[in-house]
Amino acid sequence: DDDGSGKFQIKRPVDMFFGRDGCLYFLDYGETWGANGDSRLVKMSYQYGNIAPVAKAAVTPTSGREPLTLKLSAAGSLDHEGDAITYTWKVGDREMATGQEAAITLKEPGDFRVELTVTDAKGAASSVVVPVTVGNTVPGVTFLSPQDGAFFTPGEPVSYQLAVNDEEDGSGAAKEAEFSVRTLVSSSWAAADGKLTDVDPGLSRMKQTDCFNCHAIDQKIVGPPLIEIGKKYQGQAGALEASVNRVIKGSTGVWGQVPMLPHTQHTADEVHMMVRWIYSLAEGQQTPTVSRGLAGKVTPPKDGKLSTGILEATFTDLGRAPAGPLSGKAQVRLRARRIEAKKADELNGPKIQGKVIGSIAHDQWARFRKIDLSSVSRVKVSASSGTEGGTLELRAGTPQGVLLGSVVIPGTGGWDKFQEFTIPVTQSPGGSADVVAVFVNPGKGGLMNVDWFEFVK
Repeated sequence: DDDGSGKFQIKRPVDMFFGRDGCLYFLDYGETWGANGDSRLVKMSYQYGNIAPVAKAAVTPTSGREPLTLKLSAAGSLDHEGDAITYTWKVGDREMATGQEAAITLKEPGDFRVELTVTDAKGAASSVVVPVTVGNTVPGVTFLSPQDGAFFTPGEPVSYQLAVNDEEDGSGAAKEAEFSVRTLVSSSWAAADGKLTDVDPGLSRMKQTDCFNCHAIDQKIVGPPLIEIGKKYQGQAGALEASVNRVIKGSTGVWGQVPMLPHTQHTADEVHMMVRWIYSLAEGQQTPTVSRGLAGKVTPPKDGKLSTGILEATFTDLGRAPAGPLSGKAQVRLRARRIEAKKADELNGPKIQGKVIGSIAHDQWARFRKIDLSSVSRVKVSASSGTEGGTLELRAGTPQGVLLGSVVIPGTGGWDKFQEFTIPVTQSPGGSADVVAVFVNPGKGGLMNVDWFEFVK
């Protein structure tokens, strides 16, 4: 590696193949034999002769009412061979500016494509496009509940409530039924090792594109219910390829006169995965990772190893012709009630030793941010000690904050002899607060090892 970063180092390749595009794809397992943060899928291509420069564009803002002044930046664009490069900014066929930094004003409403073309000294060029909407503003979406950092229990429903406001369309409080149809809530769940719960790759790709702006699983919105599409085409010879072609190129008249716009940004392989998932739907099948409405429930899988969850809400407005619709998003991160000690948001003194924290001395601490104390009556902890141990205090806010509760952790007969202890929460400020676990035994070190904390209702 020219820059010494090691980012192009291949450590343990386990499989490879050539794609339809002629590029070589291979899986790199990574450094160790466990859950590897450096595992990756690598795409390798070869280009003969002069290499075209890389175009990177930033446009701020990308939406707003007219007239809209845009700040354009090509910072990050580069030529790998070090040639001088020039910059051209276009909107449609009109050249609007040159230079790495520029500003332009769009006076008329509509949807536009701001295109940056970067050209090197040998004439090789590359372009990148940033879509801009003038005449419409992005809706505001907020989770009223749950709050960021709230707890969930695997297998138990999580209730959510949203507030949506849009400058052009109004408020969800005044138009609940209308706004609910246009609000999509999706969820994803992960174990402590970062492994996501099993989600069909076709569904994952659909959630990343605009499919759910027009389709729901079991009800008609703009387009037909996805279950009806699956029922119509299941088992039909040639239906899969025909559907893939319609998604990419667009179509009209198949399910009514409202056209489906082209989706040329997706490859045939990506659309194949999406359509296969749609075809797999059966009547009555529930898909807990996708729902609609300003209020409702999502249910995490019954997997006791889950540690985190993410709820994401997306509301799509009606646009303001000729400006098209825009989507606003909000996200909250949830966590399981049992949290590994090594996953503390801040460690002051304790060392991570494999799956636990250890080498703990007097007055050292671990911080867990934004704990919903209103839903916690006691805290369980798994700890061990090969010495005399010490006292574990839980405090609100800071290491010197309100004492929530404490427990004595005695010697357990060995560092690998973990036992469960319970700390009743005897005094709580309520609401959300940082919880700081403080380890106490004046003048002593090597007090204990801690595996996990569980914040019990």
